[in-house]
Amino acid sequence: AAKHFEEEFGAKPIPLDIKEMQYAFGMWSAKFREIGAPPLKTGLCYGKESINLWLELLKSFFRCSDHTFPLIFFSLLKPMDDKMYHKCLEMYNALHKKFEDIFEEDAVVLFPTHPEPPPHYLMTIPKFANVAYTPIFNILGYPVTAIPAGLSNGLPIGIQAISGQFKDHLTIATAQELDKVFGGWFNPSPVKV
Repeated sequence: AAKHFEEEFGAKPIPLDIKEMQYAFGMWSAKFREIGAPPLKTGLCYGKESINLWLELLKSFFRCSDHTFPLIFFSLLKPMDDKMYHKCLEMYNALHKKFEDIFEEDAVVLFPTHPEPPPHYLMTIPKFANVAYTPIFNILGYPVTAIPAGLSNGLPIGIQAISGQFKDHLTIATAQELDKVFGGWFNPSPVKV
């Protein structure tokens, strides 16, 4: 994608090494705590007052739960302690400052939607930090446009175009251009519905 913009428009890509991104999941979780968002398990109750997560976990082993194993597992996790919470908020502020500096000009950052092709749904547990590749930019407050980038081993992969606040037009224009390169969205399934 970056090579296309360099060849087609002379836009020189600048590789970014943003170490804080490895803590995106922690920063995302800390920001949820900061705004007082309800715990993850609240969404599993469907209007009931409570849910027995251990029973749901057992039921999930036999595919009898209404919820996926990863969602139940993550609902059982202990919230982060105060020390980690404050560290994650500090990293968030540092990350926000880095992106503010990048977006002073009309820059667009290209970033994968996920660090690898979609894993089997149970593999999200050992690789839970990977799910934060997209929401980190939402909590930072930047416009993001997701762009289909083809298939890898028959599974869809994508790129995110991110820019500064109120620069949605840049991410959308980037997506329109890359749709021409990658062919846009198509159904990865051989089954035609």
